[in-house]
Amino acid sequence: MEPLICQSCGLPFAKELMGINRDNTKNDEYCVHCFDNGEFTDHSLSLHKLEVKLIEMAEMHNEITLEEAQEVIKQLPYLKRWHMSIM
Repeated sequence: MEPLICQSCGLPFAKELMGINRDNTKNDEYCVHCFDNGEFTDHSLSLHKLEVKLIEMAEMHNEITLEEAQEVIKQLPYLKRWHMSIM
């Protein structure tokens, strides 16, 4: 089964890490790191800040490769959280 892709950060996540809606049901569009209790966990996050965060994850923390970060960054404007902000 293909991993889910968070419609905020663009990273794949397993069902166990699904975001949580306000009514405590699982949300399969967002990971729990980005979406909890029916709202985004970081209200000040902008597309640019997320791009920087992804590059930092690749360069400093080795959570993803730089190439993976660059691929995710290319897809960010098309994700649900960010799609409306670029129109």
